[in-house]
Amino acid sequence: MTKKEVALTFGVVILSILLITSVILGLTGYLSSATYLSSNADLVVGDNVTIGVKPNETSVVSMTFDGSFLPDENIPQIVQISSEDLNSTLKVRVKTQVFGTNSQFDFITTSHFEKKEDGYYYFDEDLQGGNKITFCNYVKTPKDGSFVSNEKYILTFVVETVESEYVETIWKNS
Repeated sequence: MTKKEVALTFGVVILSILLITSVILGLTGYLSSATYLSSNADLVVGDNVTIGVKPNETSVVSMTFDGSFLPDENIPQIVQISSEDLNSTLKVRVKTQVFGTNSQFDFITTSHFEKKEDGYYYFDEDLQGGNKITFCNYVKTPKDGSFVSNEKYILTFVVETVESEYVETIWKNS
């Protein structure tokens, strides 16, 4: 065999080994679990989270946290909503979801947010363009919640906005 054939054979063998290894790691879920566990989006107690919103859009922010929190614990977590469009007046509503548990978290919101029967927290005023409002100061774990300390959970905030003039047409329950 010539040097060219040896190099070609060697390259094919190395690429085949890499392909087989990546298929095995992908099928076993190792790659996705390593990415999930090393995510840098962990909920850091006390850090502010600002969600930028635009008119007639939905913005979503998700954070992971571990299960080391006790039931009925108030976790200091400031979540703010900032309007990015200077020329609009918006109505805002927020819905939250915790993935990894069936328990529902509660939020100690500012006085301008009210939870309605549809599960959304509605802001009782208009959000003026360029302004920022605070949704909550604390996340409250459920009284009946039980969390496993070495597991990760995902807390998601879904912020919906609509221009004030269209609120009755689009949000029928507001």
